[in-house]
Amino acid sequence: MKEERNRLDDASVRHVVPAAGGLARRRKSDYRMGMAGEVLAAAYLKLKGYEVVTSNYRFAHREIDLILRKDEDLVFVEVKTRAPDSLVSAPGSVDLRKQMFLYSVASKYIHENHCTENVRFDIVWVERKGSACRVVEHIRNAFSPYAG
Repeated sequence: MKEERNRLDDASVRHVVPAAGGLARRRKSDYRMGMAGEVLAAAYLKLKGYEVVTSNYRFAHREIDLILRKDEDLVFVEVKTRAPDSLVSAPGSVDLRKQMFLYSVASKYIHENHCTENVRFDIVWVERKGSACRVVEHIRNAFSPYAG
């Protein structure tokens, strides 16, 4: 009887493995969807007069999607690509923890590049339906490191 239980346990473990592979495919699909949203957001902001300085700036395993300039502002942008039926809104997904990560990466960028411009943090919300994406909203000054 004990031997039979072990076989059942082994069988249940085998059923978990394909699910993990499916999760990896989903993450890859989410990554592609996010990248498509970032490209669309950059194009949208360029049409609005922004200059793209860099994209996907990384520091300490963290990333800022887009860094742009407009007038006297250096703008750090978090792009959120969501399906229309997503349970969490794009702005709602940039919680305090995420904001702190963005501040730390932005501080590193500012220090490395001796930036003197005004700093702003924006969110661009991109909606994806099937293979099509559209910008839903550009939220200027979405959050501030100085708000308490």
